[in-house]
Amino acid sequence: MRDVIVVGGGLSGLIVGAELQRRGKNVLVLEATGAAAGVASSVSEDGYLLEPGAGSLLWPNADLAPVFEAAGIELLAANPTAGARFVYQNGTLFQIPESPAIAFSGLVSWGAKIRAVREPWVKTPPPSEEESIEGFFNRRFGKGLGRLGATLMAHGVFAGDPAKLSMRGAFPKMVALEDEAGSMIRGMLARMRQRDKGTPRASVHVPPRGMKGVAEDLVSYLGESFQANRRATALRKSGTGWIVEAGDTFEAHNIVLALAPHLAAGLVPDDVASLMADAVVAPVAVVGIGGRAADVPLPAGFGALIGPDTDVRVLGILMESQYAPGRAPELHHLAKGIYGGGADPEVLARSDDELVALMIDETSRVIGTRVQPSWTKVVRHDPGIPQYNVGHVGWMRKLDDAVANHPGLHLTGWGYRGIGVSGFGTEATRIGKALEG
Repeated sequence: MRDVIVVGGGLSGLIVGAELQRRGKNVLVLEATGAAAGVASSVSEDGYLLEPGAGSLLWPNADLAPVFEAAGIELLAANPTAGARFVYQNGTLFQIPESPAIAFSGLVSWGAKIRAVREPWVKTPPPSEEESIEGFFNRRFGKGLGRLGATLMAHGVFAGDPAKLSMRGAFPKMVALEDEAGSMIRGMLARMRQRDKGTPRASVHVPPRGMKGVAEDLVSYLGESFQANRRATALRKSGTGWIVEAGDTFEAHNIVLALAPHLAAGLVPDDVASLMADAVVAPVAVVGIGGRAADVPLPAGFGALIGPDTDVRVLGILMESQYAPGRAPELHHLAKGIYGGGADPEVLARSDDELVALMIDETSRVIGTRVQPSWTKVVRHDPGIPQYNVGHVGWMRKLDDAVANHPGLHLTGWGYRGIGVSGFGTEATRIGKALEG
């Protein structure tokens, strides 16, 4: 009888499992396939390192630091150029600052700027507990900057539709600024005043061997507590614990399902499974192009997000080799484009060759010079990335209530409370505290 069995050896399951082991729990992590990392598994080929998922994180991170240190995970500071961010809008590539000063860039009209700076005095309350990202930004900053900001946030994190994504579900920390101070700007200023002097500011860091390397280090730390090729086929309650059928029979006091909702649905009790059908996902394609620096002349920076008024279908282009050490061979560049999602699902009907051609053409338009890559790769995520659409907060409340009826059962992963690596750390801390209580 173990303390905890974690079903799912993707990055979220590995982080939760390693954190629980660090806390002294007798843990077993079961992975259905022959390798860990899941959708975060890096593609290493011909000297290029392409991340099909997130390839960076903000560091330091209070939740991730203890488990990363225990597992010996190395992170490198991104190149100084990572601070340069771009937005492609109306056929022009704008460089923007890392602050609300975006309101003063050439991206929006002067009328939109004047309306945006009035945000601290806007008293209009939200129409309901959940409103769309577009509705939230329009209400706080006006339609000029609001439409732009909502599009960038939705595309950049969820590859989603800003008119459908829930602001409270997708970006709860930003909504909390309004909840606490009645204004995003006032809330940010209050947080800045509360911040302890000397606290290092989080900055972009990257794992030198990619997210696959992070997964490998976590597996190494787990040791015999990790087992591959163990597909869970059944889960049932047994006395004070749970039994998992995964080739053999395993038993534990607690079960953590680190699976996407559509996969967890086949294992959980019926009252929980009935809610899983309401989870929303959207397929995504990641297109990588690489070549000699002269043939792929990327600007120095983190990447370019695509605004609402454009002639391209790519949702964002990350300048991988420009901000992340080791992503391309010496004197070569690598770019990564995101297609599809809830924002533009129809584009994924195109073949891989057609997506590569589209990426080449659109990258050339965005950066203003022709790119001629010698290396290309397409990675498709299907069923894809979770979409925290309006209703997600209410759905999570119902799901938590249903799970609470089954003591010892826990759900985690990017389908519920956050899709980034930092979110996985927050979840690991939450579950760790719950099992110690």
